[in-house]
Amino acid sequence: MRMSSIVLVALLATASPAWTQVLERPDAASVGARSMAPVPDGARGRQRREFLTMFARAYFPGRSGQVMVVPRAGEMITERDPNYGFMHGSPWDDDVRIPLLFYGPGFIRPGAWLDAVGQQDVAPTLATVLGVAPAATMTGRSLPVLAPGAGRPRAVLLLVLDAGRRDYFDRHADRMPTLSRLRREGAWFDNARIDYLPTLTSVGHATIATGADPRVHGLAANNLFNRTTGRPQGAYANLSPHELMALSISDVWNLATDGQAVIIAQGGADRAVASLAGHGSCLVNGRPVIMASYSASTGRWVTNPDCYRLPDSIAALDVRPLWEEVDGSWMGHDVGSPTAVRSSAIFQRFEGDALVASLEQEPVGADEIPDLILVNVKAPDYVSHRFGTDSEEMLAELAELDRQVARALDVLDAKTDSRYVVAVTADHGMPSPPGPAHTHYNDDIVDLIHERFDASERRVVTYYGDPANAQIYMDVERLASLGHRLEDVAAFLETLPFIEAAFTEDEVRRSVVP
Repeated sequence: MRMSSIVLVALLATASPAWTQVLERPDAASVGARSMAPVPDGARGRQRREFLTMFARAYFPGRSGQVMVVPRAGEMITERDPNYGFMHGSPWDDDVRIPLLFYGPGFIRPGAWLDAVGQQDVAPTLATVLGVAPAATMTGRSLPVLAPGAGRPRAVLLLVLDAGRRDYFDRHADRMPTLSRLRREGAWFDNARIDYLPTLTSVGHATIATGADPRVHGLAANNLFNRTTGRPQGAYANLSPHELMALSISDVWNLATDGQAVIIAQGGADRAVASLAGHGSCLVNGRPVIMASYSASTGRWVTNPDCYRLPDSIAALDVRPLWEEVDGSWMGHDVGSPTAVRSSAIFQRFEGDALVASLEQEPVGADEIPDLILVNVKAPDYVSHRFGTDSEEMLAELAELDRQVARALDVLDAKTDSRYVVAVTADHGMPSPPGPAHTHYNDDIVDLIHERFDASERRVVTYYGDPANAQIYMDVERLASLGHRLEDVAAFLETLPFIEAAFTEDEVRRSVVP
């Protein structure tokens, strides 16, 4: 097959050198002059404009923060929680380079592409495979992977590897023989990248599922600050899909088949699986689809019965017997709770059990109407958040992941007579371990802002509890009452030795997205 000549331009390839000492804080006059400063020339200026465009592509009024932050390359901002020793959310390669492949003998043309592609291209491509028109809100394009004369498969499986770094497919190919085979025998896109900020779960899954920019589908953060309630809130509270402002590929196929297709969405976190499930019967003329989301409070699968259904075969599954098999310990770590077990390959097995149960119990592949299965594979995210991308724990997780993918494909082979298509991608990556000297904490940054701008009451920052958001929510009125502007806060943050860039909401809102 002829390889495309379109080559991705790596705008983010130039990393700034690490700073070794903290700069002196500027006086008020120098901070206030920031908005009048010219745009820097050269590579750094181009890079800065690219970051601004990435934030603008994910900006949604009322949901995005008031200050957006980019850490320097090699620096990491996280929170003081042992389960989140490592944190994504940045524009650097470890976070934005993702795998993307399509596999299906007789349906997908095998080969390697060098085209610059993104998450927005997944849903339009799946629409082509299913034989349905894409939603008008899809900003991506259908990739030319369908084989000439190919009919429709009996099933389509989308696997979103949460925190599935692109380089895992190179560095650990021997630990992932099944996924490596899919790459080798399918259509592999070597230059798949995320083109927005922040790079995180809710935004990534919604982009993949809808084929739309985040500024269209509305998911701008995992957790945001609600000014009307005065409290933070997570994406998809109570598994309600009302926050999703665009149709997902599940919605498109649900409507096109009037609910005749089997549609299954499964995931280890609400903020991931709700996007994959779409709106279900909470959409006008929509039918209930199967949706299973893991509950960290019960260790079981749950759903929102207003929009979805949960089969008894899935509802009966409980992760507790799996950790009891190993006396609550995995690789020397305590995993004896519904929360702790997520950061282990045991949870990957539990996710695999649920997927296999769904495929076996539901009439997948029973007729000529293609069925659609969309899966958030959450365990890689939890394991790498806690132990890092280069840990022995992560290697064990990748091996277990591959075994569970093989189990699911065996069921699809049997139930569809091998007439299926698989798409594999990721919602984001994860940084390599930066070392203690290059790890910084969100609460320290909040303290610095308060010391500089609101030392008496420390109220100008309303929320920065989720550093992966790369967004700080501010009380703009209080800031103004103290004689400061958002531009002052952004300029101050850029004096910190581990911050590459900071932007205000107004800057992001005014930015033109190509």
